[in-house]
Amino acid sequence: MIRTYRETDLEEMVRIWYDASVIAHPFMPASFWASHKSAMKEKYLPLAENYVFEQEGKITGFISLAGERVCALFVAPEAQGRGTGKALLKHAKALKGRLSLKVYRDNKKAILFYEKSGLRAAGEEVDEHTGCYQILMEWE
Repeated sequence: MIRTYRETDLEEMVRIWYDASVIAHPFMPASFWASHKSAMKEKYLPLAENYVFEQEGKITGFISLAGERVCALFVAPEAQGRGTGKALLKHAKALKGRLSLKVYRDNKKAILFYEKSGLRAAGEEVDEHTGCYQILMEWE
């Protein structure tokens, strides 16, 4: 089930974000992600339009939007490969009509997932916070 997030979901959303980020971004130190946990919980997630995927009372993934931009799409590592990310992306597309996002160029698994979902590369830039290249992807 996909539903609008509740404030009580924030702890689990941050856990999922952190656990999935560390695994998906081995080119970045885990300490980078750890240093951003508070900001995710107190600033970034509360400011976004968030939807969670809940299964048997447990949150297994979430998507965060700012207008038509996907700010975050994360699935708990133990729940990956079961259609959660695809369902969240489809839900966002149905709500917004078109989507864009940025993904680290070295996150090959995510890029493949987004390409299979119909997004296409539309540009590239350096992330000012990490110095890593990001690919801008769009779905229209």
